[in-house]
Amino acid sequence: MHHKNIILPVLCSIIIPFLLIFLFLNLSGLNPLLKQFVSASNEFDQQKSDYLLNKDNIDDENYSKELVNYLGKDSRSSTYNEELAQYLDEKDYDWSSYKQLLNAKNLVMLVVFLFIGIIGSFYFSCMSYAIIALTIKKEKFSSGELIATTNRFLFKLLSLRVLVGFIVAAPIIISLGIIASLFFLNTILGALSIFVFVILFIVYIITVTLRLIFATPSLYMGEPGAVKSIKHSYDLTKGHLKQVLIIFFMIYGITIFMNSFIGQPLYGTYSNLLFEPHWIKISINLILVLLFLVLEAFVFTFEHIFLFYSYIDFKEIGEVTQ
Repeated sequence: MHHKNIILPVLCSIIIPFLLIFLFLNLSGLNPLLKQFVSASNEFDQQKSDYLLNKDNIDDENYSKELVNYLGKDSRSSTYNEELAQYLDEKDYDWSSYKQLLNAKNLVMLVVFLFIGIIGSFYFSCMSYAIIALTIKKEKFSSGELIATTNRFLFKLLSLRVLVGFIVAAPIIISLGIIASLFFLNTILGALSIFVFVILFIVYIITVTLRLIFATPSLYMGEPGAVKSIKHSYDLTKGHLKQVLIIFFMIYGITIFMNSFIGQPLYGTYSNLLFEPHWIKISINLILVLLFLVLEAFVFTFEHIFLFYSYIDFKEIGEVTQ
């Protein structure tokens, strides 16, 4: 159980939210209503497309307005959503059915599913780091040993996330307090302080992100604990911010690539899978969803491995300079 299964924890962490969404929509009774809504929306969209694609309508007085309105339907100035709502009313779409689903059973199920999703995704995320660390260390391990290692790191990783969150959030809270006080003293001074604090906050976030980029690999490779991992990452990146910036942009580039070429098609295909009424299209969308899930798991895993090996390189550089 090594390289061939290294993507499984990441794959599980990605699948869990999709699976829970599917279960909630079907168990709560929300799926039929949403299918009806999507079907009516597609009909309305098809009518708009047919009108705009018909060459005979180009000379119509309202054609240009309709074209701009349709192409910019996601903008605030577009009346597309208002026209869609009017179309749904004309089709006697029953909005009151949603109120019947707003009951204690569905609310409890929603809370439970959210809890399971957060815990499950976090657990398998922790396992993905564990299996990468064990593989890099070339340690042989069984499934039971991997689970034991994951369990040992659960609280450590949680502590690390909480500490990093506090490091990011504390200045925001303090800044908001200062801005509120300045507004109380002088409105103009308060407005100017917002501009200054926004710039300072952006600089702070970038600095913290770069300095703590190796906190997670440090936690798993050296097992020093959350506080020492943060300090170790801070010390490793000292004087090497240019190199860290390159690593950050490479990881950021991988993330953008994944969102553009995998993430967006995945969510679109998954939406079609949930609300598509025809079984043939459902089967095709299911295959595509599984394909995109595996691809996303590969990219996420590669991103984590790249970060861990970058940490090892920086650690070796630090040991040489010492």
